[in-house]
Amino acid sequence: MQQVIIVLADTTEQAEKNEEFIELVQAADMEIKETFRQNLKSITLRTYIGTGKCEEIRAYLQEQEIQRVVFNHDLSPLQIRNLEESLQTPVMDRTELILAIFESRAVTRTARLQIECAQLKKLLPRLIGANTQLGRQSGSGKNKGAGEKQLELDRRRINARIQELQRELKKIEAQRFNQRRARQKSMLPLVSLVGYTNAGKSTIMNMLLEHSSPYEEDKKVLEKDMLFATLDTSIRHIDLPDGKSFLLSDTVGFVSDLPHDLVEAFHSTLEEVQYASLLVQVVDVSSEEYARQMEITQETLQQIKAADIPMITVYNKCDQSGYQYPQVHAHDLYMSAKEKAGLQELLDLIHSHLYPDEKHVELHIPYQQTGIYSLLMKHAHVISRRDEEDGIHLDAVLSDTLYQKYRNYVICLKEEG
Repeated sequence: MQQVIIVLADTTEQAEKNEEFIELVQAADMEIKETFRQNLKSITLRTYIGTGKCEEIRAYLQEQEIQRVVFNHDLSPLQIRNLEESLQTPVMDRTELILAIFESRAVTRTARLQIECAQLKKLLPRLIGANTQLGRQSGSGKNKGAGEKQLELDRRRINARIQELQRELKKIEAQRFNQRRARQKSMLPLVSLVGYTNAGKSTIMNMLLEHSSPYEEDKKVLEKDMLFATLDTSIRHIDLPDGKSFLLSDTVGFVSDLPHDLVEAFHSTLEEVQYASLLVQVVDVSSEEYARQMEITQETLQQIKAADIPMITVYNKCDQSGYQYPQVHAHDLYMSAKEKAGLQELLDLIHSHLYPDEKHVELHIPYQQTGIYSLLMKHAHVISRRDEEDGIHLDAVLSDTLYQKYRNYVICLKEEG
């Protein structure tokens, strides 16, 4: 485990984020040996923290074997270079820390490509002023000039690799588009789990999967009490008790000040949320910061243009808090996914949002239209079927979409109750 010291350079706004920052450091498998704090009225452009604090940290480092200094802020390339020269130790800022966590969690090829692209974009500006000690390469042939600086060669290599990664990600994005189009043709609504990292999204997905397909353990997603356990979008088919069904997606969790390059790199993953019929925001209500985490979730949804999609809010981990559960208030559900307390209430809420305008009808489907019959058997709640001389008679409950599409086959609209 890498031993590090952390620097908490607090402004008024930053102070409440320090607990989360410490969790991020621990999630990166780093051992915190010492913490240095400085309350800042304004930042120092050259080194972010003041000269005196730099000297205090340098004195400590001279007596200890510390591999890295980690700051709770994003630093400019110039600040990182100046700090590393002053402290004679590698310096990592908050964005690099999050990227390191993502790199350690990446399992699929897509996630690895996305993270490498974000890391290279972060590295590129830091080349300014680097490698100057290598001077210039000598010219060759008739051109006796000084040649190119090593810095320019490194820049060119990194830019070429970024372009290569972006081409690969474009191909993956095209594949996702085709998969999404196939899902849309199936007419199944998509429900997306969103929320802060480690709020319990994967636990809820597995709870719904177990209820829907109890014997298909291989469909479950990774469920672990850690930040950013899930990086890739997972989409599963969930059956509702009345025969209807929907697609459920789980994706990367949000965090405060999620790096822009990371949002950009994970665009093709996060954009699945934009196509959802319903969002289920999962909130860790046992966290003292849950209200701020909900604000950050909203900000991130705004960023990815998904803030206007209808939403259910699930206040999870009530077993670790003082809230009564399970209970429902309008579009809010208080539950404990770990104890599976609130499962039926969640299913009912999802059902009421996805299928609000159902119609109980009787239909007559000619035998020549067996394709329509097959589709209704798959996507409607068919109560009974009767074979007649010139076609199939169905007693069924249809969504408003299906009703409008096949209303020419409706014999009568039945009154409920």
